[in-house]
Amino acid sequence: MKTHKTIRYRLHPQTKTKANKLFALAGARRFIWNHFVEKLQEDYKSYSKCNPSYYTLGLQFTRLRDQLPWLQTYSANIVKYSLKPLETCYKKYWKNQGGLPRFHGKYTHPPSISLPQGTFKLNRKSLYIQKISQIKLSGNNPYPDSKCKTITIKHEAGKWYAYVVYEVETSKLPESINPVGIDRNVGQITLSDGTRYNLPDTTKLNARKRRYQKMMARRQRLNRKQGIAPSKRYLKAKLLHAKTQQRIVQARTNWCHQTSREIANKYNLTYMENLNTKGMTASAKGTIDKPGKNVKQKAGLNKAILQSGWSKLEQYLDYKTTIIKVPSAYTSQTCNKCGHTDKTNRKTQTKFHCVKCDHRANADLNAALNILASGIGATARGDSAVRRS
Repeated sequence: MKTHKTIRYRLHPQTKTKANKLFALAGARRFIWNHFVEKLQEDYKSYSKCNPSYYTLGLQFTRLRDQLPWLQTYSANIVKYSLKPLETCYKKYWKNQGGLPRFHGKYTHPPSISLPQGTFKLNRKSLYIQKISQIKLSGNNPYPDSKCKTITIKHEAGKWYAYVVYEVETSKLPESINPVGIDRNVGQITLSDGTRYNLPDTTKLNARKRRYQKMMARRQRLNRKQGIAPSKRYLKAKLLHAKTQQRIVQARTNWCHQTSREIANKYNLTYMENLNTKGMTASAKGTIDKPGKNVKQKAGLNKAILQSGWSKLEQYLDYKTTIIKVPSAYTSQTCNKCGHTDKTNRKTQTKFHCVKCDHRANADLNAALNILASGIGATARGDSAVRRS
């Protein structure tokens, strides 16, 4: 079977001319998107219907490009490709799966460029883009023999990045299996061999980010109704906020890379819980009939879960080892030694005490051993599960 993996590279335009060309190309794509979003809305108001198919919009784009000479300085295929999501948005809207497409603002949407097949050439050290020329890139490709499908270029916190989608073969189970169970928690993970990995401390960076948020709130922001553009001081604070947020993300990403590499060096098969992160971080406000409780506490827990990087760690382990998901029910309430399940077994967040066999252990280690036992289908508990790891 084949699947798609996304790898991020850093782009280095090196010259101001190339950087300006990237900004101008992103601006042309934003102009075309907004033009046809408005046109489809007007068609629907006038005729009670509109045709958002990519083929029809492509024909209209060709006529518009002939009328506007400045559009001819950019690659027609790249600019036209910005209309592809319009068709998808309307299909989802008609199926009640999403809303209508919205306008992209200069200050609200970061510059972004999607490159379809035939408009780029990618090698290990550079990326060639139609009508822009070669741009140096840096980064590691874990799939050197895989086929590149699409590329999306984004401007984030003052830097350009390329997100490359590769088509790769899914890994099969290794011949010699060396498994491990992993219990993911808020702020740390625990392996079935007793090893614990704590997330990096980003307290100071989070405090700095909040300070920049307050700074942005005090300065002149974008006001579409009054036609007021954000001030330069606001944009400067926004850039500082984005850079701080990027440092937080990079710290967690580096932790996920380092931790997944250490695990992959010891084990080639990983058992993890099949967690529903979206359901765990759902809103605590509830409904009119059943109002939520402890909204502030639930919001804090949601933030802590999302900052733990569970999905990113799983993503990095996926191409370094083989991952198998196991049911997550009662892994923290079941005794790994006797198999007794009781919600009172877990006395605190860190302490586990079985009320039946008097087994005491670290709660996270006990859960990791249960995950491992569930994955390998072990009927015995305790020491037998440890030996198999």
